[in-house]
Amino acid sequence: MAVIKTSLVAGGAGFIGSNLCEYLIKKGRNVICVDNLFTGNRENIRNLLVKDNFLFINHDVVNPLFLDEMLIDEVYNLTCSGAAVHFQYNAIRTLKINTIGTMNLLGLAKKHKAKFLQVSSAGVYGDP
Repeated sequence: MAVIKTSLVAGGAGFIGSNLCEYLIKKGRNVICVDNLFTGNRENIRNLLVKDNFLFINHDVVNPLFLDEMLIDEVYNLTCSGAAVHFQYNAIRTLKINTIGTMNLLGLAKKHKAKFLQVSSAGVYGDP
């Protein structure tokens, strides 16, 4: 019997994150979606909330996340907000999410011996 892997998607209620969550569920994974809904939207994951293999945690990754009772195989970090509008609205919060949040997720991945994928922002390509 195959072991079902568990993937944690931070920023999973955003556009790309919610599509990643849906893809992972279709692949048969258990998915933990972590999002503080600062830029994400609960509507993006509405259809996933009824799935048995999907768990939504409303959490700001600036604060450590303790999931000791769960086995996590992969951590995807999609919390990086590179949009200028977020920096203008709340620069300090955006910087904390992008630095302290990433550090906390790396610590979680290390604790669980999980693979870690850092996703960048389209902002690295400049203005559209």
